[in-house]
Amino acid sequence: MKELFKQIKWQFLIFMRNNLIQMMIGITAFYMLIIYFLSDLGNVEKFVTLIIFSDTSLIAFLFIGFSIILEKNQDVLSALFITPMNQHFFLISKTITLSIICLFCALGIIFIARSFSFNPLHFSVGTLSIAVMFSFVGIYIVSYTTEILHYILRSIPVLIVMSLPLLNYFELTNLSIFKLFPMQGSLYLITNSVSKSPSLSELIYGYILIIIWIPIIYAFVFRTFKSKLINA
Repeated sequence: MKELFKQIKWQFLIFMRNNLIQMMIGITAFYMLIIYFLSDLGNVEKFVTLIIFSDTSLIAFLFIGFSIILEKNQDVLSALFITPMNQHFFLISKTITLSIICLFCALGIIFIARSFSFNPLHFSVGTLSIAVMFSFVGIYIVSYTTEILHYILRSIPVLIVMSLPLLNYFELTNLSIFKLFPMQGSLYLITNSVSKSPSLSELIYGYILIIIWIPIIYAFVFRTFKSKLINA
C-alpha cells in the first residue's frame, strides 16, 4: 500500500510537470462558464448531466493516453519497467490520480449548476466510475499506438459505443440492451444524485453494474497493456 501511495504522488508530479492538470482545469473552467450562463434558462438538468459526463470522460480518456504517450516518448516507461515496480500499481495509481482530478472538476461543475442540492456520495461514485472506466479504455487503446493522432482516431468508435446509454437517457431510444452497458450504472448514480425523489432500484442497479464492470474491464485492459506495450 505504501508503494501505491508513492506511485500516486509520483503520478501527480508527472501530470503537473507535463502541464496536463492545468489543461484539465482549463477544459473544466470552459464547461463551468457555459453552465453559469445557462443556469437562468430553467430546467437544464439533462444538459448538466451531459456536460459532467462529457467533461469527465473526455479528461479521463484523453489525458490517460497523453500521459502514457509522453512517458514513453521521454523513456520514462522503459526506465520504470526495468525496476521491480508492481505493474498493477502503475496503472492503478495513474487511474486513481486522474479520477481524483476528474472528480474535483465535476464537483466544480455541479456546484455551479446545483450549489449543494445533490447527493455527494452517489454523485462522487458515479463520476469516479466514469473516470475509471474511460481511463481503462484509454489504456487499452494506447496499448496499440503511441502516436497522439492515431490514439484519437482509434478512440472514436470505442467512445461512441461506451456512450450509447446516453441515447436512452435523452429518450432518443428505449433499448434495454443499453442498460447492461458499463456507463448505465454511472448515469443512474449521477441522475439520481440530483433527483428530488431518487429511485432506490436504479441506485442499487447502478452500484451493482459498476462493481461488476470495473474489474472485468481492468483485467482485460491490464492483459492487453502488458502484452502490447510492456513486453513489446
